[in-house]
Amino acid sequence: MKLIYSDASPYARTARMVVRELGMGDTVEEVVHHPFDNPKELIDANPLCKVPCLIDDNGMAIFDSQVIGEYLDAKAKSNKPLFADINNDWQLKTLYSLTRGLLDTAVALQQDKMRGEGQSEFWQKRFYGALDRGLAYLQKHLASYPKRFEILSINTLALVSYLKFRHPEYTNLDGFTKLNMWFDEQQSRPSITRTAPK
Repeated sequence: MKLIYSDASPYARTARMVVRELGMGDTVEEVVHHPFDNPKELIDANPLCKVPCLIDDNGMAIFDSQVIGEYLDAKAKSNKPLFADINNDWQLKTLYSLTRGLLDTAVALQQDKMRGEGQSEFWQKRFYGALDRGLAYLQKHLASYPKRFEILSINTLALVSYLKFRHPEYTNLDGFTKLNMWFDEQQSRPSITRTAPK
């Protein structure tokens, strides 16, 4: 199998972390492509030209980080599936959905910032407000997280890491003490250190 990704994408990072947590590094080749370069291999596989995109051994393209994660989770047949906890608990599934929405918000904020003088004060205010509320909600429910490292943890870690990487001006993040402590406690995992954004 082949996983197309870019170093800075938090969505691609979640897929790469899934590969490592499931011990599938030997069966998934990782290939770097920047979507803005419109690489033919990526466009041929995913008409949206977005990463991550997984191409399985039969040439079938699978895209969207959640779908890729679920596919690999099923393929690995691990005794510690990454999606089992959220699939059996509506609150955890909702928290997972929130992390996906916050990732969308953080990426949209970065895209708006890239417009330079054309960036929107209205949308920036909405993005930062959504981040404030969403992170507060996640921190409030940290005690509900499964004890083991799974897909909700993976998404939350990718989110906080992306905010630190792309949005150092977002100093409100520092105020979420419990969330930052949880984040720091995870940093020694190989799946984290080997997928750090660049």
